Amino acid sequence: MNEIAGKFLEFIPGIIGITVLFFSGYTPRELFLTKAPLSLKGALLLFIFFIILIPILVTGEWVGFDPIDMFLIATLGGITQELFFRNTLLPYCMRILKGRHFTALVIHAIIFSLWHLPLVLIEAPVTGVIGVTIVTFIGGLIWGGQVQRDGTVYWAMGQHILYLMFIAMFTWG
Repeated sequence: MNEIAGKFLEFIPGIIGITVLFFSGYTPRELFLTKAPLSLKGALLLFIFFIILIPILVTGEWVGFDPIDMFLIATLGGITQELFFRNTLLPYCMRILKGRHFTALVIHAIIFSLWHLPLVLIEAPVTGVIGVTIVTFIGGLIWGGQVQRDGTVYWAMGQHILYLMFIAMFTWG
C-alpha cells in the first residue's frame, strides 16, 4: 500500500476514538482538544525529550532530504498518532483508572511503545528494537505527561511532527 494512503488511514482510529468518547460524554477538555499555553513544566518535559533525541539522531546514517517524507509523511504521522494515543487512549485510561493519572500515563506509554514495534521488528537489528522500544516508551511518558499537565495535545503534536521530520532524513541498522 502506498505510504501516503497508509498515513491517511491512520486517522481512522483517532477520529473514531474521539467521536466515540465525545458521544460517551467526554468534553473537548477531557480529550485534550482545547488550546492552552505551554507551562514551564510542560516546556521542561518537551526539552528533556529533545535532549534524549539528540544521541539518536547523531547515531543515524544520513539518507538525504525527501520533501514528501519530511513534510507530508511526518506531519500526518505526528497528527494521527497524537489523535489516537493522547486524545483517545490517554483520556480513556484516565477515566477508567479513576484519577490514577500516572498509572494511566504508564499504560498508555506501554501501548504507544508496542504500537511502534511491528515495523521495527521487520527492519531493525535487536539493538534497534530495544532502542525504539525505550525511546517510544519515554516519548509516550513525556508527551502524555505534558498533555496531562497543560490540558492540550497541540504542543506534544508539534514536537512529535518535528521529531518525525528530523528522523525522516536518517536510517538505523
